[in-house]
Amino acid sequence: MERLSALSPKGRRRKEERNQTALDPRIAERARRVQEKEESQAVKRAVWLLSAMTLVGVGIWLLHSPYLAVQEVVVSGEVVSTGSQRVARDGLIEGAPMFLVDTESVREVVLSDPWVSVVEVRKEWPNTVSIAVEERYPVAWVLTGDGWRALSLDGVVLDVDQEQVMPRITGLAGATLDLAHPSIGPALEFVEYLRPDLRLGAVVEIHGQQVTAEVAKRVVRLGRPAELDEKADVLVVLVDDYTDPGSVINLFSPLRPAVYRGTPG
Repeated sequence: MERLSALSPKGRRRKEERNQTALDPRIAERARRVQEKEESQAVKRAVWLLSAMTLVGVGIWLLHSPYLAVQEVVVSGEVVSTGSQRVARDGLIEGAPMFLVDTESVREVVLSDPWVSVVEVRKEWPNTVSIAVEERYPVAWVLTGDGWRALSLDGVVLDVDQEQVMPRITGLAGATLDLAHPSIGPALEFVEYLRPDLRLGAVVEIHGQQVTAEVAKRVVRLGRPAELDEKADVLVVLVDDYTDPGSVINLFSPLRPAVYRGTPG
């Protein structure tokens, strides 16, 4: 008792706590459990980290492996265009890992062919790339300062055999046209609207903002390049039932056509 009383109050309190801890096994057991739990969590974190690194490594290997490389390129809708050949030449697809195939780059290469109007590129896992193409087609010959040029409906110049028979579009009295002329687009639409048997021999003249055509040996005054689909429909009826070759047909208004009859031939 004399030694205990010699200690300061704080020292006596610490000694009493140590004695109580030594005497109470429940506190020691709790400390042991806490330590075991911390050790278990540390092991779990190490296992999780090792598993994640393994999965990443396997994933990287798999993405670069032949199992996920492009093994087949399926092209549909390609008749005249050669976009898929350009893709093959540039090595953009064949044998490349699927995840490295840039579909937008492939699409741009295919679209660089003037014959291609629309293209869709899709990855079909695990190892196929599909290229679906919609091609343009020539609608008419247009006389330009560089000679006759075959144009698609949207005004793109296409490389076509000069012997191919198509409608012809010129300026007044066979004058040349600038491809930027605003009436060329409507003139292309007009001949496209015509029935196939009337279309081939059609000749369209553009003079200022007025358009005149010769269809089935009839002179057709179309006026301004507007409502050309309706004008084409009315013209088919007039050619079939109400006019003869040599007639002049006024279609300034498709609802009020006027016909000046010619001599049957």
